[in-house]
Amino acid sequence: MPHPRPSRLAVLGAILSFVLVTGAGIGRVALVARADATWHVPGVAHLVPGLAAASIVAGAVASLGLLAIDRWPRAATVVVAVAATATWILVPWPPPLGALPYAFAIVLAVRRGAATWAVAGIVGSLTVTVATIAVTGLSRGWIVGTVMTCVALTIVLVISTARRARREQERIAREQADEQARTRHAREREAMARELHDVLAHSLSSISVQAGVALHLADREPARATEALATIRDTSRQALDDVRHMLGVLRGEADGPLVPEASLDALDAIVASATSMGIRVELEDALQPRPSTAIQSAIVRIVREALTNAARHAPGTHVTVSLARESDAARAAVVDDGPATASPPSPGAGTGILGMRERAALLGGTLDAGPRGHGFAVVATFPEGAA
Repeated sequence: MPHPRPSRLAVLGAILSFVLVTGAGIGRVALVARADATWHVPGVAHLVPGLAAASIVAGAVASLGLLAIDRWPRAATVVVAVAATATWILVPWPPPLGALPYAFAIVLAVRRGAATWAVAGIVGSLTVTVATIAVTGLSRGWIVGTVMTCVALTIVLVISTARRARREQERIAREQADEQARTRHAREREAMARELHDVLAHSLSSISVQAGVALHLADREPARATEALATIRDTSRQALDDVRHMLGVLRGEADGPLVPEASLDALDAIVASATSMGIRVELEDALQPRPSTAIQSAIVRIVREALTNAARHAPGTHVTVSLARESDAARAAVVDDGPATASPPSPGAGTGILGMRERAALLGGTLDAGPRGHGFAVVATFPEGAA
């Protein structure tokens, strides 16, 4: 994309080059009397004043051409190269003053991605200058000066290219760091959403079911209604504690994971909680030896989520929770027989199954969930050593 304004470097280079090159060129005009001794070509002494004046104009063009490189890097680089080369061809007196704007032009061209044009300019300047010296019969020593000038310009080119490559590497590194940060933040948000869902969905579903039980039994069996209310109190208190802990971790006021990892020993309490929600749960635990702590925690949360879903969508159902080891994998299955009685559909966005599947995938496992017979089955498999 073109740059509408010259950069500070372009403006500085144009001013500095114009002042020095033009001033030095005017000084050369004052020394035209020595020109015939420099050229060593008979019959051209009368041309020297004109050549010196043309050299001044070429130097001014080369200097002012720097202001256009930011907008038209290729064309302006060629203009500066031609004009700068003309300054030392027209008046071949050392030092070659055109090298100053030429060096600025190389730096600006590299910054704007026109390094190839800068290389072509240096090669062209060397070729044209050597050919001119050979044709006009100028001093052979001037060839050495020209070569040294082009070597100096090449060094400027190499340094500028190296600096641009380093800046490009730094830019890429910053972009990669930003992308990694965005990915890390996205994963953290997913983890927060998953943990909040685990805490709130289970707790609120349990509270909703227990509230229904309390309302249904308030008149006929006040003792059981009181038990349901006590369960609501305990569940809500635990949920509040978990949410406070999560907020403390997010604010940096507490240490540890968002939700502490659980072991398979917590399944008995989860089964009891699910039973209080009106479903019958049978636990078959044959998972020996125990898998890693991370896999145990994932199994506990998947089982809890599956039992919560069963209580919501299939009230009164019978659920079998099976834990076993198959070859080199730990397997957990939660299968229900469907609702015991007809019930209205329970609303839900299906985020529970999605969260369970993501949790299994984080540990290299898989999760299958879908209808089975009249009921529903959730099966999670974790390869040995996946965690």
